[in-house]
Amino acid sequence: MKNKLHFLSYTLEFLTCSFLLIAVLITAIQVMCRFLFDLSFSWSQEVLMISFVWFVLFGAALAVKHKEHLKIDLVENFPSSIRKLFKMIEFIVIFAFLFVFIYYGILLIRDNFQSGQTVGFLPLQVAYVYMAIPISGLCMLYYTVKDLMRK
Repeated sequence: MKNKLHFLSYTLEFLTCSFLLIAVLITAIQVMCRFLFDLSFSWSQEVLMISFVWFVLFGAALAVKHKEHLKIDLVENFPSSIRKLFKMIEFIVIFAFLFVFIYYGILLIRDNFQSGQTVGFLPLQVAYVYMAIPISGLCMLYYTVKDLMRK
């Protein structure tokens, strides 16, 4: 079981880095081609947008894993009972957000598969871009539950 969980973390980190690398490379290539050869690729903006969306959403899941998301340090100065109350409120808000995030992400994918909308010049349905929403939401939910179990 631990190997599967390590594989999930490794895969998430690998994909996040890969999408960032793709975004940086495409941007650099596009800038150089425009500057040096006055040449522009019609597909580059869409690929850049897709890789950036996936990078940001998977990066958010990694931030949850490493507890690097937004937090208020002032709460740490409160008495233990009040800190526990704030922790419970924090988890309730996170679970509510993730439920809405995952649920509406799935609805968005379903609707886009039905409409058949594609991404600009690419022969790719928008639904595949939106798959990052529930996938990253499920990863965030997993890491949140894992953190809750530790406490």
